[in-house]
Amino acid sequence: MVRTPIVGFATLLLLQYIEITQGVTCASNPCNLIAGLYEPSNGYCCYDVPPTFRDALCTCPNNVQAVVNAPCRTTTNQATCSKRCVNGGVCNIVNGQEVCWCQLGFSGAYCEIQGILGRCSPGLCQVGTCVEQTIGSSTHAYCQCAPGYRGITCNQCYFTCPRQGVFPDTSQCSIGRYFYCAQPNGAPIAATCPNGQTFNRLTSQCDNSVPCT
Repeated sequence: MVRTPIVGFATLLLLQYIEITQGVTCASNPCNLIAGLYEPSNGYCCYDVPPTFRDALCTCPNNVQAVVNAPCRTTTNQATCSKRCVNGGVCNIVNGQEVCWCQLGFSGAYCEIQGILGRCSPGLCQVGTCVEQTIGSSTHAYCQCAPGYRGITCNQCYFTCPRQGVFPDTSQCSIGRYFYCAQPNGAPIAATCPNGQTFNRLTSQCDNSVPCT
């Protein structure tokens, strides 16, 4: 069964990969390199990815994972971002918006969705929708799960509405997610707190003073 994905996901996905759709090269300095300081000899470098050369790979020393089309090091922009990016994602300001740039193999507004190497196929996403993304020579299929489901293929149901009200999303609390239930035993509606906040299960409100538990 396929349900409607979280409202706004398509828009956020478009914002996240605006650089990719327009083509990114090292000439635009996506790695935030400083001339004369960051170069291959010290591990900080940018490489245009063949064969299309429409993506850039940013590398860092000390076994830090390389990142496509985004810095692999902490940037000055990251300090001004309140958005929580997970799975190694980096928050940056793009056209005035806080955007998570994800590691290769992850996607979503917060880099919360783990991809499967390869293309979408019928039945791959059990309770959700499948979105493909190709970066360089790598194609990943991402399952956008229906609210209350999780897992790489959306095969695990972890929340159903016990009654009317709002409830914490125990799987994605760290990125401010929570559920709204319009009626008992109905399908939950996914909602997200403002950037930098999490859902306080004691007050049933979003705030920035309560850790995710």
